[in-house]
Amino acid sequence: MRKPKLIKMPAYLLSLMLCVTFLQLTGCDATDSPLEQRRFANGSVLAAQTTSDGRFTFVATGPSPVQVWKAGESAPIYHWYQGTSSESIILLASSPDSQTAATATEKTVALWSLQEGQNLGFYELTQSLRTLAISDAARSMLLGYQDGTVEFVDLQTGRRLLFMGHQRPEGNNRINTVDLSANGRYALSGSLDGQVLLWQTTDARVLSQWQQENSITVVRLDAQGQTAFSADAQGQGQLHQLPSGELLSKLQVPYRGQTFVSARLDAAHNRLLTGSTARRLELWQLDSGQLLQEWQVGTHTKLRPASAMVYDVAFIGDKEIYSVSSSGLGERWALSNVNQKNLENQIND
Repeated sequence: MRKPKLIKMPAYLLSLMLCVTFLQLTGCDATDSPLEQRRFANGSVLAAQTTSDGRFTFVATGPSPVQVWKAGESAPIYHWYQGTSSESIILLASSPDSQTAATATEKTVALWSLQEGQNLGFYELTQSLRTLAISDAARSMLLGYQDGTVEFVDLQTGRRLLFMGHQRPEGNNRINTVDLSANGRYALSGSLDGQVLLWQTTDARVLSQWQQENSITVVRLDAQGQTAFSADAQGQGQLHQLPSGELLSKLQVPYRGQTFVSARLDAAHNRLLTGSTARRLELWQLDSGQLLQEWQVGTHTKLRPASAMVYDVAFIGDKEIYSVSSSGLGERWALSNVNQKNLENQIND
């Protein structure tokens, strides 16, 4: 038998093959590093939210207080205490105008001014709260409940409306996610059975609806109320034109098992920003569903498994984006030159 001939591989090819093998085995991230990374908590957080412009971030790690951070500050600017309750703060929301915020336990809601830090109201609930949203200046709020109902509250007049469009005779159809238009006139709600409804808060009239295959995890309206995003538990993301509900596009998701948990639409510039499980932060084109750019957010070095959920996202001007995650990190990222150029062309057009 002939002795096998030893083939000497160039060092650069060996390095390349090792690198590819390593990426395949570990799935490690080859995306850009953040421009800035700030740690808001030393452990994992239960809830985190940022305003639409990314200026304020609020973080809940359990019972009160909720810490409120402002971009450029080295320490929290406010500590919000939700009464004397020992229950954990599990839900946070901010108004589209970035002026007010809401914090919630399963049975209480508090409203706050982001400009002054003072409390604007405290409300006790008789049902188990699953999700909430507020309008500009917290003039109204939307509450999604475990029993499948959604309650709209006009905080100026005290008018309340109980929407029952998601309830089923067999029951067991909880509300998972809601969003409220800036003027408080339109509500978007998604439920366990995969149904998404757009309805008027004046009379509960359903304007449009669509059905997805699995439980809805996130719904989001754009600032102009012309486009809606919804996603289900199996990572199927859809964009719909409003008020017709006509399907605009489906996200071309390259990964299985991805679950969207946050989103921000910029319909004026034809772009969508999403946050998911497994550290994923992604930029999409609205009208085609094409993935334009992706990142992986940081993890907590002491927690295992080393993963993170992207709780909220925001656009910062034309060239940057922002994310806050369950790892307690707020991170600022740069858009690629290609995406910046595309945005500039759309603005000029």
